[in-house]
Amino acid sequence: MRVIAHSPHLISAAEALQRVFLPNWKLHSTCLRKPIPLRPQHLNLQYRNYGLRNNTSAQSDDGPIRDEGIRAPEIQIVGSDNSLQPPTRLRDSLASLNRSTHFLMQVGEKIHPRFADAPDPEEGEQDTRPKIPVCKVIDKNSYRQAKMARVKPKKTKKTASISTKEVEVNWNIAVHDLEHRLKKMREFLNDGRRVEVVFGKKRKGWMQRKGVTDGEARGLLEMIRDQAATVEGSKEWKEMEGQEGGELRIFFEAKGNKQKGEAKVK
Repeated sequence: MRVIAHSPHLISAAEALQRVFLPNWKLHSTCLRKPIPLRPQHLNLQYRNYGLRNNTSAQSDDGPIRDEGIRAPEIQIVGSDNSLQPPTRLRDSLASLNRSTHFLMQVGEKIHPRFADAPDPEEGEQDTRPKIPVCKVIDKNSYRQAKMARVKPKKTKKTASISTKEVEVNWNIAVHDLEHRLKKMREFLNDGRRVEVVFGKKRKGWMQRKGVTDGEARGLLEMIRDQAATVEGSKEWKEMEGQEGGELRIFFEAKGNKQKGEAKVK
């Protein structure tokens, strides 16, 4: 009888069946591990980081975050009674608006209601609970008027009106009276006022020279001009009106001097 030697590659029947029906039993055994637990902040990532603090790119230079600038799929709208409405999709809210008269404006953010029961973060830990923008429906016309009311008008410099003073003189005025009136004329000019020296106001006796010659009349006018010239910056800002010996007006001013009230000297 012929004896067959055992081959080192022969396997038992049990091992053969195991290889046929469970070919990847070792691979399956390695996959049956305990699953890695997910933390709350890993869930619903689409709701995270859409608040004001992380939305500076949507903030316009001339106003708050509004309409498509709100970077979140859902929002909560403040109702007319100041109560928060349930979360709604941003695109649905925008579609329901009359965009020509109203717009959505983000006024804040809060914890999303779906995660309101999540535990508060420990002290020193970052709050990773998803936020949801809080918005208001704004009337464009009212918003524009309120914005204009907050803008303070620029202060404009008031154009100071130059007050004019009259100094009345007659052609044969006494020396003492003339000195008094010339003193007042200089004071007015130093105060920055215009001065009109008036001869011959229609009062009894003022229209007549009463013996004053043409040379004396011209000398009186020269004296008045000389006294006005003693004030710095003084000049005749308007041509003389009238005639010597009759009703006449001379106009003086001294620019750059401080103005005060009005007065009239007789």
